[in-house]
Amino acid sequence: MEELIKLIESNAKAIAALSSDIGEMKRDRDYMYRLMGDLTNKIAILASAQAESYETMKNLDDRQSQLTNQQAQIVEILKKLS
Repeated sequence: MEELIKLIESNAKAIAALSSDIGEMKRDRDYMYRLMGDLTNKIAILASAQAESYETMKNLDDRQSQLTNQQAQIVEILKKLS
């Protein structure tokens, strides 16, 4: 009978330890999921910023092209005036 009581106590301790481990693993998973969500949001913000910077660079290239054309027109006008 005493062996049965010791076995029951041992099993109870093992179950308590496993329950504690499961709770800790759940907390770790929840933390990991929060980090993954934060990372996903930050990646989305970065992608948006990159898209905006590419659009800005394209606009600058377009403006540079316009200025180059205007400069060529000015040079032609100056040649005709000379």
